[in-house]
Amino acid sequence: MKIHSILISYFFIIISSTYAQDKASKFHDEKGNFKILFPKSPEITKKTGDTDYGKITITSFNTEYKNGDNLSYNVSYIDYPKSFTDTLSVKNIYGLFNGAQTTNINSESIQLLGTFNLDILGHVGREFRWKDIDNKIMFRARFYLVDNRMYILSVRTQEKNNFNVGINQFLESFELIGVKPKVINQKEVIKSQKIYKIKFPMKAEKREMETSTEYGKSNIYIELYQPKLKNDDNLIYMISVMEYPKDITKTSGFKLDEYYSNVIKKALLGRQSKLISEKKVFIAGNEGIEVKESFKGGLIVIKQKTFIKQNLQISLQVMTIPSKDENDSMNNFFKSFKFLL
Repeated sequence: MKIHSILISYFFIIISSTYAQDKASKFHDEKGNFKILFPKSPEITKKTGDTDYGKITITSFNTEYKNGDNLSYNVSYIDYPKSFTDTLSVKNIYGLFNGAQTTNINSESIQLLGTFNLDILGHVGREFRWKDIDNKIMFRARFYLVDNRMYILSVRTQEKNNFNVGINQFLESFELIGVKPKVINQKEVIKSQKIYKIKFPMKAEKREMETSTEYGKSNIYIELYQPKLKNDDNLIYMISVMEYPKDITKTSGFKLDEYYSNVIKKALLGRQSKLISEKKVFIAGNEGIEVKESFKGGLIVIKQKTFIKQNLQISLQVMTIPSKDENDSMNNFFKSFKFLL
């Protein structure tokens, strides 16, 4: 799908912009129909450009916090003609989001770390995470298409401050004002209800994505809670379900121990972490593997349990700091997991 030049210009603005800020405040833009927790009242700018659909204006709200955990916070919105957005399928909307980020994040030093599908009040959204390898900057952006309006939220932070609570405080404080919920068919919700149950400390985000594996194209369903309070014992609580196109345990030459060994190797390589320990675990007769990793040079401990059930790989994960390892919240999260299959 063609990406408009005005959207391309927008990304240049949010990546390079810098502003001053002090204390946090809830910002409300009536015309934009949203509220969000900015560190201070943002600077507002507008940019108009020509597209195939006439002139389109981007309204942007920007702040920077030089002495805080994050470098900048940004919200923008663009109103497209309804004659355009009414023709878009969910696949087309994802294509619009993808095109925007790939067109603008095109430096060889920028690495795409992950893409997650999400929604707000049933309206389609997608989150992208990048890393600027040369400058050691982490960048997260969320796109939402609400009727004919596209919202774009973004946060930049230094690599050493990644996973700080301020990122999620900002992104998750975003709320729509005067917008009706849209009924959608959330496959990941239906799937989780049939596969497992688990208790998160607070309401978890639900995401889904598609990936290629040695067994064919597979779907990943994720439930994720990232605490917003600094006094929480843990950094991330997560469960993910990898849905393979077939029951991999019945494929020729499949060996469970070998599969789990590969899971560990891929995790260590992908996260550039070091193995602390591994052991077999069992839940309701299902054999799995429990792994602990040292991440980010020993600053973070990751505990993960992985199980194979039919065509599903189910992984539970908690991130914490070494001094909080094996805390009650972590252990209660793992203990609350139950298979429903």
